[in-house]
Amino acid sequence: MFGTIRLLFKNATMHHNAWLFWTLPFLHNFVCIVCIYKNKMPTVRIGPDYTSLKRYNVNDDKCPLFVNSSHFTGYVTVRLQDHHHKINLVKKTSPYFENHRRFFSFQFQGRFKPTNPNRDDHLWTYDDILFCAETESSVNPPMGSKLAVKFARFIDPGFNADEIFKKKRPWAGSWVICGMNIVKVWKADSEQQSFDEKSGKIKSDSKSAPTFNNPSPPLLPIEPWVYYGKHHLDEDTKLILPDKNLNSSERRKYFLNPSVRQSHVFDPSHIYSCDFFNNFTNFSTMNADMIIKFSMSKVLKNQPLRFVCRTKDGDAIFFIIEIDYSDLLE
Repeated sequence: MFGTIRLLFKNATMHHNAWLFWTLPFLHNFVCIVCIYKNKMPTVRIGPDYTSLKRYNVNDDKCPLFVNSSHFTGYVTVRLQDHHHKINLVKKTSPYFENHRRFFSFQFQGRFKPTNPNRDDHLWTYDDILFCAETESSVNPPMGSKLAVKFARFIDPGFNADEIFKKKRPWAGSWVICGMNIVKVWKADSEQQSFDEKSGKIKSDSKSAPTFNNPSPPLLPIEPWVYYGKHHLDEDTKLILPDKNLNSSERRKYFLNPSVRQSHVFDPSHIYSCDFFNNFTNFSTMNADMIIKFSMSKVLKNQPLRFVCRTKDGDAIFFIIEIDYSDLLE
């Protein structure tokens, strides 16, 4: 059986974010609803925490939403292929999807603030920060969920589904450094800022100019957003791994080791840009198509689906992406 699984998932393992298959443990025996909901699409919101989410214009990836939370400063964009909302002015797709078989993309660019209360230097390690899918209340898992979890772990060994049966905020996900399809890291412009290792604070050498139409500049300069449309983000981790030249798959495997993750920190002087996508979870239609077609409708029990960059205990939230399907259920 697992020989068949290896054949089916080989491409997904190399090129697509596998752990979004976490939704499949919650999915039930109901059919595709594309025809029913073709004129109604989800509402997407982005924000620094659960109470400060702002509606985002899906596929407007030239203008990402600025997020400044207690622990993170950066930009976040959401792309959905074939996005047809009841508001006619929405962008139905993005040049990003040209020549790429992807149903969605969650991309961010930013800096992690030195706010970790559990370390003397206040830095967050790679073992501290996850990217998780969650709902506010319990979901409706069907029979066979354990097998679906095994599928997900075969594709992404870092996938964690231990909390999917919680009544309050069930979640499943992976470490940011393992779960992201693309990771690019570069050093922030030294002319704009420097990091004081003794105080654990950022020192601004000059005032940073706001980018796009933000009412105020980021507290930590995060440099212009240039990876949009056809300007795709490419894997580049040479700054954090100067002695290695890893591709995406190799990077995921390398950081699967907890001791390796714990030995690396999110340096506030570095800018981290990541892209998260796959070709089998379609958030525009609420369908997952991987061997068998599933719908997420009854699984979510009419709840928004959130993707949260957070610590495992949930005490620190870096940013949130929320996909609200309430319009589809009216």
